[in-house]
Amino acid sequence: MTLDQETKRRFWKKVDVPADEFGCWEWTASRNKDGYGHFGLNGKIQTAHRVAWQFANGPIPKGEGAHGTCVLHKCDNPACVRPDHLFLGSNADNVRDRDEKGRRVPPKGETHSSAKLTIADIYAIRSDPRLQREIAAEYGVSKAHVGRIKTRRSWAHLPEQAAK
Repeated sequence: MTLDQETKRRFWKKVDVPADEFGCWEWTASRNKDGYGHFGLNGKIQTAHRVAWQFANGPIPKGEGAHGTCVLHKCDNPACVRPDHLFLGSNADNVRDRDEKGRRVPPKGETHSSAKLTIADIYAIRSDPRLQREIAAEYGVSKAHVGRIKTRRSWAHLPEQAAK
């Protein structure tokens, strides 16, 4: 990685350093869908926090596994590039950090890998006046599951259907 003075100047131009001596240094340029900054370096797009870590500490060790060494945020702010807010870890460390900070959002509803029903199915089941066993047979689910849907113990994240 080329870390000449011009590259560093170009990088730090895209960072907002607040007056607060402990605050995050926010990346102000392009970001990905998860909020991590993008920075073009040596013909490749890099994540800005990894570039910042290298400016301060040198090359990132290769590390093990498909992900190699990760650069993690103490501050839990993907846009932060403040070197003392960053630390190295494995992918397992990254996952553990995410889970400990409560950022893991398990899939629910149609996005869950074992979902058999759609949102439209749920609304249809909730409003279906037939016996639960008849509904269950039609949708290929258990009678108990139909009961949980009707009482909103399952698929509770869906709002009540608006009146037509």
